[in-house]
Amino acid sequence: MLVISIIILFILSFQVMPVSLGVDSKNLNIRVLSLAVLFLVLGQVILFLLGVWLGNRFLHLLINARQYILFGGFFFISVRYIMDAFVIRKGERSYLIGNPKMFILPSIAQAINTFLSGLLFYFIPVDIGKDIIYLAVFSLFFALVFIFIKFSKQALSAVSLLYILGGGLIGILSFYFLFN
Repeated sequence: MLVISIIILFILSFQVMPVSLGVDSKNLNIRVLSLAVLFLVLGQVILFLLGVWLGNRFLHLLINARQYILFGGFFFISVRYIMDAFVIRKGERSYLIGNPKMFILPSIAQAINTFLSGLLFYFIPVDIGKDIIYLAVFSLFFALVFIFIKFSKQALSAVSLLYILGGGLIGILSFYFLFN
């Protein structure tokens, strides 16, 4: 299950890419760029922790339907990823951010799938402490890489392709949870 959780967390960290792509790295100083990256990573980690906390509070009631909950939840997340890919491709889900105060809302909005996955991680027996570290490292990597990539059609296409691949892989994992 450790490998599956790492794969899921790796794919969840893709969500920082569209927001990072919209950060104007040429016109912002290093302090503001560091703040942008920090908000993106914290948005992922905090919403994941909130999902795990909430899942620990009430999902024990649904333990008998574990495989169906995991299948439905991750299949829903995979569909959201694939739908978001088409929106990103058009450039409608990227945020052009120049004001440091505007980093908070997109960093939370992009982490909704991470929140939903955090809920579902109640049913996956892993070490949440290590998962948080994996999610933070993966998110930090993608935020740092994509914050310095120029906002262009090619960059949006690359992010869109990664979203489609990630959504497909999460969809495959959802069927694994259903039949395992």
